[in-house]
Amino acid sequence: MNDKFVKYVSAPRTSLLMIAVFMLVLGMFITLRSFSEESGNTVLASTGVCFPSCAYEGEIQKDQSLFIALTEAGISPVKVDEIQRGLKGVFDLRQLRPGDRFQIEYTSSGDTMQFNLERSRWERYNVLRTPDTLFGVKDSTILEYNLRAASGLVKSTLWQSMRGADMSPKLIMEFTDLLAYDFDFVTDTRDGQKFHVLYEEYSYDGEAVRLGRVLFVEYEELSGKKHQACFYETPDGKGGYYNLKGKSAKRSLLKTPLKFSRVSSQFTNARFHPILKKYRPHHGVDFAAPTGTPIVASGSGRVIFRGWINGYGNSVRISHANNIETQYHHLSRFVSSVKKGSWVNEGQVIGYVGSTGLSTGPHLDYRVKVNGKFVNPLKYAFPSGPPVPKQYMDQYLAYSSDIQNLTYVLSGGENFHVAMGEEMTTGEEK
Repeated sequence: MNDKFVKYVSAPRTSLLMIAVFMLVLGMFITLRSFSEESGNTVLASTGVCFPSCAYEGEIQKDQSLFIALTEAGISPVKVDEIQRGLKGVFDLRQLRPGDRFQIEYTSSGDTMQFNLERSRWERYNVLRTPDTLFGVKDSTILEYNLRAASGLVKSTLWQSMRGADMSPKLIMEFTDLLAYDFDFVTDTRDGQKFHVLYEEYSYDGEAVRLGRVLFVEYEELSGKKHQACFYETPDGKGGYYNLKGKSAKRSLLKTPLKFSRVSSQFTNARFHPILKKYRPHHGVDFAAPTGTPIVASGSGRVIFRGWINGYGNSVRISHANNIETQYHHLSRFVSSVKKGSWVNEGQVIGYVGSTGLSTGPHLDYRVKVNGKFVNPLKYAFPSGPPVPKQYMDQYLAYSSDIQNLTYVLSGGENFHVAMGEEMTTGEEK
């Protein structure tokens, strides 16, 4: 009787133990899956208990470091530290960006591991851990280098015309940025104007994947006046953009702090205010644009005010060299890092278009003071940067003339292909 009782009890205990082990393993597997799902990554395990090995893959999310991405996927901090040490001197983790993919596989004992980071089809990094060694390698593919040119006439809008000439959005932005000191694409663009550009391009497997340096741009007005910028690097390694006379294409301020907006009110000493219903000076230029449109600093300088001004709403004032001050009014919001006393660089986003203060609609009221007096930012001749050094001027004049002629030739016929390869590992898309 007792023997039967013992046998009766021992059998269920064994079954219960097996069930408990199974539930524990299942719980570990589900936990690992939940880590991945919350972070937006995919987790693949060769077995539920990572035996004899574990495999994971995922994708870097916005504002996510490699450490966070891996630990949220269930990778131990010890292994993450090994990966980071393996990448040291091979890849700068500060260059990590959303969309970069990673894969990791390691044995349950932890003495063998392989980690792969894929930033693009042509840029990869590997880390290998063996019982005796830990090392990282760069696995990059040589991209094909091409010299390209484009040209066209403005019809309807500048953007549509340039896109119709097979210019990428990034190339269009660089084109307008290079001539933004000399020509206002917001107010002065007209149908029939001409544009030419010569630029470098990198391709992978026959597909353009990265824009290189823009070498030459030209924009011709209906009057025949040409605005040009040519990249030139001196024998001592200093490069910059200049017009065909060797003067710097860069000025102390951009003409406009917005891209592709429209002027809704000009600089004047007597403008009828739509809200106050009376004439008063308007010593600025209003740029109409949708709420939330980024506003950039028109020049490098220090923020001397960020806050609310009655009538002007949210405002930013920046002090620049040569006793110049720029003002930006009616903003919807500020960039958090832009505060009183902070330094901002030319082209850096400082806030966004809004309609705060006395305003009838979303726009930017942009004002410029020189030596304490307001000036018209669309007409004032701001100081230029330094020209080509005298000892290199003759060389530059000959070079820029050749580049201009080459641009005309290539943009009027087939693009010129340079039969050479260059190793590129930046992974930056065109």
